[in-house]
Amino acid sequence: MGKDPFAPLAEAYEAWYETPLGAFVIAEEEKALRALLPPGESLLEVGAGTGYWLKRLPYARKVGLEPSLAMLQVGRRRVPEATWVEGRAEALPFPGQSFDVVLLFTVLEFVEDVEKALAEARRVLKPEGSLLVGILEALSPWAALYRRLGEKGVLPWAQAHFLTREDLKDLLGPPEAEEEAVFLAPEAKPPFPEADQAGLRAGNRGALYLGRWR
Repeated sequence: MGKDPFAPLAEAYEAWYETPLGAFVIAEEEKALRALLPPGESLLEVGAGTGYWLKRLPYARKVGLEPSLAMLQVGRRRVPEATWVEGRAEALPFPGQSFDVVLLFTVLEFVEDVEKALAEARRVLKPEGSLLVGILEALSPWAALYRRLGEKGVLPWAQAHFLTREDLKDLLGPPEAEEEAVFLAPEAKPPFPEADQAGLRAGNRGALYLGRWR
């Protein structure tokens, strides 16, 4: 796997969400995610980071799997009500049919084997369980920015790769439901709702694409 690209970022990872643009973006992403949430008792978030979504999603049993020890340590501190496990998406340390919902939210960008990660996610789903996958859409203005940062060696983008929604559908088939969010450009100026609508009218792909599969 190599050096952990998230180690230097863990403590301040959520700070951007407190900026005006970051607060707008994360609120739009949360609306899209909540629109797809299925019922169930147990949630596994693969690549749970610092626990931002684990803290907010309404499931009785929540498990966060995270390969970055630095991120996991922050997550344990911020979301002690969840169970935290160190591990990789390609080799989930859980029995088959263990969870009602499995969430991968902007995680496939950083795994070594996308197909294996998705196969593992499906393996641990209960019958009739739901797989939620969110990607940073490769054809969005935001992915263009992240690719440029990666070319400059900026972490974590230097180790990222991006998928389109078509790539995801090729791997998983048609989703049961889908959402997208964040159409404004990374350099947009307030008011952000108007900028977001302008980006949508201009034909921008949403920075976040979300799908739900059974």
